[in-house]
Amino acid sequence: MINTDIAIIGAGFAGIAAGYAAKEKNLQATLFEADVEWGGLCGNFSVDGFRFDRAVHLAFNEPPIVERLFLSRPHYSHSSESRNYADGFWVRHPVQNNLRELPVEERIKVICSFIGRPNSIDFGGHNNYRQWLEFQFGQYFAEKYPARYTRKYWGTDAANLNCNWCGGRIYQPSIEEVLRGAFSDSPKPANVYYAKSMHYPKEGGYKNFVAELAAQIDICCGHKVTAIDTTEKILTFANGKTCHYKKLVSTMPLPRLAKLITNDEKILAAADNLQTTSMALVSVGYSKAFDFPTNWFYVYDEDIPFARVHSPSRKSPDNAPQGCSSLQFEIYYSRELPLKLSDDELITKTLDAMEKMDVATRADVAALDCRHVEFANVIFYDGMEQARELVRREVARHGITSCGRFGEWDYLWSTQSFMSGYNSMQEGFQ
Repeated sequence: MINTDIAIIGAGFAGIAAGYAAKEKNLQATLFEADVEWGGLCGNFSVDGFRFDRAVHLAFNEPPIVERLFLSRPHYSHSSESRNYADGFWVRHPVQNNLRELPVEERIKVICSFIGRPNSIDFGGHNNYRQWLEFQFGQYFAEKYPARYTRKYWGTDAANLNCNWCGGRIYQPSIEEVLRGAFSDSPKPANVYYAKSMHYPKEGGYKNFVAELAAQIDICCGHKVTAIDTTEKILTFANGKTCHYKKLVSTMPLPRLAKLITNDEKILAAADNLQTTSMALVSVGYSKAFDFPTNWFYVYDEDIPFARVHSPSRKSPDNAPQGCSSLQFEIYYSRELPLKLSDDELITKTLDAMEKMDVATRADVAALDCRHVEFANVIFYDGMEQARELVRREVARHGITSCGRFGEWDYLWSTQSFMSGYNSMQEGFQ
């Protein structure tokens, strides 16, 4: 049996941060990772000499400790410029501020939509994201752009989501900004993305930001937790090993953790209501260097399977062989909108759309891969927070500290997940 003072379930960014914070306090901590490598959602994999992250990752919005630890590593700093593809047109992001790249008739419809938006809306117990969009942008724009993208990215209709996640993430322009972005070529509208500069390691993929920290921590990979005895404080793993701990920190998704610690039907029902999107990743390496529009871009057309695309090779040349380039296409699905395509069909439709959008050609494909990420993004269904609170209280009642994107069950960026893990060790672990 393994014995440790602090057992940490999961070796993604939150788990690594918790382990590092424990080390700072001279506490014995051991991380247990189900996968064969550490990194979690911020990990990576290689295909025929191309390195791919598990979805798009760039560091920004860094608190001082993250800036000190991450940006001490050799890295590239990129502008946060991105693009949108909708109905055959490329438009600078966000669409609402850059209408001049759309046909005149489309611009007129959007402007009329913006001017005709409701002056007020009843948020008293009936608010949802769809209403919020119409209140901000008017009905036409709401449906044509963000609501369409919502179905692709969040795996549900905008009317099913609450508004607790979107503050600061969606730019709300004035009518002057909309008009200027529709008709003026000069000056170029300011970049209103929520981060102006974004960072990526020069080598080793995104997880390399915390590679030095991981090297200092005791990490046991290939240790999937299958049972937790919170009375005797024993973890049991799929490989037959066990661990006795004094304190337990978990980055495991809350629904999965709940099933390991309770038989309470009310808690399990609440856990079942905590839903996420899953993600199919179609990763493509090219034998030539393509000039992609930006580091990443969004796709609105619902007949195109992927919602978001990013270029690992553009973020760092180290991610592709010399003279080559790469793209990664993210296709999201959910319990409500399940994936209906096989991996082969996903690849075929992705390559078809890739050529339709004129971003690359089949003839230059040198590497292909399709794999799935079970937990991608927390879905903010109406009532999610109440279910989450029930599960969180049960987890705490069993003496477990839960952190990270799926441990907190929140919309956390990678740096925020890191801070969640780091902060988990700041109280009660002296």
